[in-house]
Amino acid sequence: MSDLYIRVIPTDPRWQPTAEAAAAAARYVAGLFAGPGDHAEAVEPVFYERVTLIDPGEHMQDVGCPRCGTALGLDWLWDLLRAANGGRLAGVPSVDTLDVTVPCCGAALTLPQLRFGAEVGFARFEVSVMNWTRDTWELSADELAATGAILGHPVTQVHAHY
Repeated sequence: MSDLYIRVIPTDPRWQPTAEAAAAAARYVAGLFAGPGDHAEAVEPVFYERVTLIDPGEHMQDVGCPRCGTALGLDWLWDLLRAANGGRLAGVPSVDTLDVTVPCCGAALTLPQLRFGAEVGFARFEVSVMNWTRDTWELSADELAATGAILGHPVTQVHAHY
């Protein structure tokens, strides 16, 4: 069985809200799935100790260099994340630094600057919405703005299928 997620994350990968703001944002987002015919299996705030890859699951197809256009490949990304996690990749891939030097042209970039084949994020916090039913696949700009206002920081969304 597969699961679908909407993962609402701050636009600044290192930023985290207070526990109270996180709970309030999760309540607000849960309310977006409380209408007639709407449902979400779970809506919860999730905190991470380190900056974590917020990936799109099966939608993640490739990673490339924005400077020279070279395809770096997912193996390169997984190797990079494995090295940042003591040689293993169990659980959620996280990093201490977003800085990276790409092997193709030697450009010094950050992980969020890389070109991914699907929406990807890096964050220390997310509001996770699991297995929802609603007329639309994503949260609207107004819903994201309201969530950001509750948290005290702008947010974006990543859609995932696992």
